[in-house]
Amino acid sequence: MSRDFGRPGGTYLAGWLFADLLLVIVLVVLGSEVPAAAPDPHPSPTAAATAAPDPSRSSSPSPAPADTARPGGLDPVTVSVGIRLDPDALIAGRPSETAELTRQVNEEIKRYTGRTAAFVMVFGTVRSGGAVDTGRSDAYATAVARQLPQAAPRFFPPYSEKIIRGYHDSGQDIPSGTARIELFFLLS
Repeated sequence: MSRDFGRPGGTYLAGWLFADLLLVIVLVVLGSEVPAAAPDPHPSPTAAATAAPDPSRSSSPSPAPADTARPGGLDPVTVSVGIRLDPDALIAGRPSETAELTRQVNEEIKRYTGRTAAFVMVFGTVRSGGAVDTGRSDAYATAVARQLPQAAPRFFPPYSEKIIRGYHDSGQDIPSGTARIELFFLLS
């Protein structure tokens, strides 16, 4: 009894067939999703007259038709700005370094006047002996993230680890003390 090692076995092919079928099912389900219809901003007079008012609802004005057509969510195009500081001085909370952070951040974001950051990721790099020190890099990025709302309160949302987060960046060519601030804006 010889076995042909050039051809895969039945169980091997069954696994691939199952994976392919699962992919097709996912694509069909995602493709058949129907978006919810927008409510009619101008209901007919008879529909408005027959509907009983709901006392639990507040009497706030309904949104303008232009507001209901706007898509929500984050703009997929991000903006990256960079600053360079003394990481240990900022982590220690030195006022001079905090003032320098405020100066550099405001200089970098002034071209985005009129916009507000919705989500912010800060990537910090601190080197020790030529190698990236991930612990100090994380602490540096978090210190920058905590200071951003104070540096530009009209531009950055209030500090929360859910919307402004610090991470280390271990890129080879990034100088120590660099913080890259990745900005995500709301779709407008």
